[in-house]
Parts: sequence; C-alpha cells; structure tokens
Amino acid sequence: MANKEGSKSPKSLSSPKPASAGASPRAGPGSPQAPEPAPILEADELEEEQVLDDADSAIGSFQSSTASIREEMIRQKQEHGRQYQGYMDAKYVLPMDEQEMERLDFQCHLVWLTLGRQHFHAPITNLNRVLDVGCGTGMWTIEFADDHPESEVLGVDLAPVQPHSIPPNLAFEVDDLEQPWTFTRKFNFIHSQLMIGAFQDWPKFFDQSFEFLEDDGYLEVHDIDFVIKCDDDSLPPDSALVKWHDHMHEAAAKINFPLDVISHVPEMMEAAGFTEVRAKQLKWPINTWPKDKHHKEIGTFALENFLWGCESMSLALFTRALGWSADEVRVFMAHLRNDLRNRRFHAYWNFWVVYGKKPAAAAEAE
Repeated sequence: MANKEGSKSPKSLSSPKPASAGASPRAGPGSPQAPEPAPILEADELEEEQVLDDADSAIGSFQSSTASIREEMIRQKQEHGRQYQGYMDAKYVLPMDEQEMERLDFQCHLVWLTLGRQHFHAPITNLNRVLDVGCGTGMWTIEFADDHPESEVLGVDLAPVQPHSIPPNLAFEVDDLEQPWTFTRKFNFIHSQLMIGAFQDWPKFFDQSFEFLEDDGYLEVHDIDFVIKCDDDSLPPDSALVKWHDHMHEAAAKINFPLDVISHVPEMMEAAGFTEVRAKQLKWPINTWPKDKHHKEIGTFALENFLWGCESMSLALFTRALGWSADEVRVFMAHLRNDLRNRRFHAYWNFWVVYGKKPAAAAEAE
C-alpha cells in the first residue's frame, strides 16, 4: 500500500518544517513579541484501559442548522462519495456536503471553547465593519453579529452554504479571497479562523487585510499549527498518527497548500505592516489524556472533531496528490482513529491566536 513510508520520530516533529515557497515569510521591520507558550500538560492516570471506547468518545450529534443557498453559482463535483464545491473553479480539498458542514459547526464550537468561550481576543474598540474570512457555514459570523448588533458584518466563503435566516446586520458573499479584493469600503476588524490548507499565499492575505483595514483596525487569526507534538516520548514514531502527519504534509506541499505556516504568522503580519502583534499558543490534546479539567474538555471535543473529520481532511489530498485509492485511505483511517483514541499517546497540536493592529500612521504613509 502507498502508506508504507518511513516516518519521522515524534521528537523531530516538535519543530515546524519550513513553510513552502508560496508561503515563505518575509523579513519584517522588527521582531514580533515572542508567542505566549502553552503550559506543559500533566497526563491523567490510566488504569487498565489503553484506548477510549467509542462510547467514551462520542458526545452526540452536533446538529447544523445550515442550508445550501445559491447552489447554481458553484460547480459541484462528486468524488469518492463526497461532494466538493468551489466558486469559479477554485480548488478546495475538503468536501462541502451536509456531513462536513455539521463537522465545521462542531469545530467552531471547539475553537470557542479553546478561546475561553470568547469570539476574539484583540483589544478592539471599534467594531463598525467586520469581515469574516472563509466563514464556512457562518456559525462564528452569525454568533458575532448577534452579539454585536451595532456592527455591520460580512462573511465571505468559496461555497454558499450559509443559512437563509440571519441577523439583519449580517450579509454573506461568495468569493475567492486569494484573488484581488474588490471591497468598496474598509473594515475595522478582520477575522480568520481555521484557514490552514485553504490559503496558498499567506503573505498576500496579510497584505490585502492590511490594505482593507481602517487605521487602528485589527486582524485576528485563529488556527491550528498542524504539526503533531509530544513532550514525553509517548507517541511511537511508527504510529499511524505520526504517519498521517507526514502524509498530510507531503500531500499538501505537492499542491502548494502549506500546513505548517501558522507558526510564521506573527512575522508575516509584521512584514505586512501590522504593529502590536501578539501571539498565544493554546493546546488541542488528541483526546482526554490530560489531567487538567479544561484541557480534558478540549481533548474530548478535539477527539470527536478528528475522528469525524480525518477522512474528509485526507480523502482528496491522498487520492489526488499521493495516488492512493479511496479504499487505501479508509483502511488507514481506521488505524488512525485507534491512535487518536489511545490515551497513552500524550500528543497534541498547538492552536495559535495571533492579532495585530494597523497603525494610524500607516494611512498617512500610503
């Protein structure tokens, strides 16, 4: 099978690989503040069990209220039993069918928990006009618009999968935000969440965000650094989880969608002109292995998210870029799900919160 490749040891995964050429960070005018690191997690004690039973990991169906709109505007493609969508032939490696939309809503809830049940961390005082980049099903956008009726909120995504019933201060648009932005007005706050694997040219995104922010406006990025971590050597180098990490990076690099770019976001933001850049690393444990109550809760949701989503994340990437068959992917996913449930593997991903400000002086210099 195509998945019989060598894998790196978990130790080598503790440092991100360089970003691909399309996302190479550029030297900024100064060094951004060092990210606030997440604390080392203490593992909970185990008795005889080694893995989580299905009953332990299942937390129920997270029902989505979304309904597809304007489907005539997009191209739909059935591939391996999943539906892929895109506007103007834009490429997107995740399916966008009902199953995936429900997972995206579930994942949005996971991010909200990770952020301490908040929608953003930047010290924003002006929320007149707000842009949600890659809004997906619109869950964050709708919640934000409900919480801030004084704001004019716009959500933009490649696929028109947002609901019809929305707050009066919210609008959705279908567009490819890797193309030149054509907004007629600027924003006070731009929000980007879980766009890893969606942008090919991250520096361009930061440049366009800077251009379309008002002075003293903020950009805030919430995203996973898709580099598996383990601090105590409990993750075997030949595990399916480590192999999945390697295959995901190999496949994504081949189609120029870097998965290891998030740790470079602070310096790319500074290179685009942002100031007061702040970064914080939080942790997504692979399951409920941490002793700490908060991280155990995060691990519960992260486990369900990846049990649910690992196949949708891998199917198009592995078949298109690595030449695997759909059956090979599904067999490998069964091994991966066993590793994700294994509480003896004290692995995690870093989840980054990064925000920066467009200084007022920038408008005068333009």
